Amino acid sequence: MWVLLFSAVTVLLGFVESSRNEQLCSEILIDIDRSKQNFFIDEEDIHAMIHHEVSAIVNRPLAELNSHEMEMQLNGHPSIKNAEVFKTLDGKLSIKIKQREPIMRVYSSNGDSYYMDKEGQLMPLSDQFTSRVMVANGFIYSPYTKFVGVNFSEELPDSILKRTQLDELFKYADFISKNPFWKAQIEQLHVNKDMDIELIPRVGNHTIVFGDANQIESKFEKLIVFYNKGLSNTGWNEYSVINLKYEGQVVCTKR
Repeated sequence: MWVLLFSAVTVLLGFVESSRNEQLCSEILIDIDRSKQNFFIDEEDIHAMIHHEVSAIVNRPLAELNSHEMEMQLNGHPSIKNAEVFKTLDGKLSIKIKQREPIMRVYSSNGDSYYMDKEGQLMPLSDQFTSRVMVANGFIYSPYTKFVGVNFSEELPDSILKRTQLDELFKYADFISKNPFWKAQIEQLHVNKDMDIELIPRVGNHTIVFGDANQIESKFEKLIVFYNKGLSNTGWNEYSVINLKYEGQVVCTKR
């Protein structure tokens, strides 16, 4: 009885697999995650990329559609973080897209402009969408072509010097983007001629000098204390410069 049952199941599975291989693709389902309000790609872009791989999708046997190759094609797009392509039991080709999330736009001294995403990697600008993120400019000598593909979120060994200013800029952008208050307050990072990183706030007509990327958290703690106990008494426009680069000090320049 068990042998007969096993044989029947085997035959049934073979029949199902045979029917599935002959089944035609009835529809392409594209789901692009826009929960972060990013619109770097749309459904037309996805169609263009997968149709480049196969001349026709709909009404073609599912067995002839290579979902793995389509995933590789889609994951090669600079604005896509992850693509999943699979065939459904009812004969549809399902494509799920997760876009990359920029946290900073960099203006390099050589004229390059590009994004850095929350994973610490560079991504090019888009012709169809501009992300409203914090800006970094000034004396930044980091061309896009030299550093594309580098992961700036990776910690470097102490024996290795920092790779570039982008390492420090990412640390600031990452910290600010994860804190709702500072994300709303800081709109720009600027590298001055002394290679110190300055922060430009939305509220208050002053520049905040942070220096390098060491002890970022403690510097922001000093700044919030100064905001609460200092500027609350003098007013937000009393000082032109607030300098936090020196340990244990807040040095201010009156307007």
